[in-house]
Amino acid sequence: MGKFFNKIRQVFNIFLIMLLIGLAAAVFVYFLTTPEQRGVTFWISVGFLIFALVLETLMFSGIAMRGDSGRKVPAGFSQVLLCGLYFLFVIVVSVWNALSNFTVIKYMLIHIGGLVVFLVPMMLINMAVLRMTGADRREQKEGRANLSSMANKVAYIAEDLKSTGTPAESVSAIVNLSELIRYSDPTPATSRIERDLDDAINNLVKISEGKDLDAILRACTLAERALKERNESVRNAK
Repeated sequence: MGKFFNKIRQVFNIFLIMLLIGLAAAVFVYFLTTPEQRGVTFWISVGFLIFALVLETLMFSGIAMRGDSGRKVPAGFSQVLLCGLYFLFVIVVSVWNALSNFTVIKYMLIHIGGLVVFLVPMMLINMAVLRMTGADRREQKEGRANLSSMANKVAYIAEDLKSTGTPAESVSAIVNLSELIRYSDPTPATSRIERDLDDAINNLVKISEGKDLDAILRACTLAERALKERNESVRNAK
């Protein structure tokens, strides 16, 4: 929960910063114009400032809140940068309008042109992010299948020991390991950590063939440590 509230505070802080800049720009434009000049174009400026503020906040919250091991952060920062440039564009055009007093049609065309220039690359970046999201889903599906396979191997060891008369309490650690694996987060950790877990499970399977309960339980403990390291790595990456 602490990480979640830290992310909320980050989003709130960036919103406050952008809001203060937007308010300063609105006040600046207000005092640059006479009451007669504060017509439609003035409120168009205010509307586009609010739109740019909301857009920038949403883009930044996308970076702060996502948990994807940082894989989408470069794309997210590109979107935030484009939104920041668009926010700056809106401020510059608003001040330019206050000094030049554009017609409503000309002013709207300038804003629409700027919106297209900045939003088109943002949409292209978003399309690339969506493709990455699809790849993440495939990784999660593969990770879930891999964990299920490991859990089944460990569960089979427990069942095999029970069938030879080993007391249930003696194999409880093995059963518990099977459940821990089955319900772990399917998000893959680094290849090294995933390989360590896979090696630990394979070692447990190999040792179980000797029916030496003490050796099996030692191998089970090592596998549980590898699983704990793997799960902590996945949690810390989010």
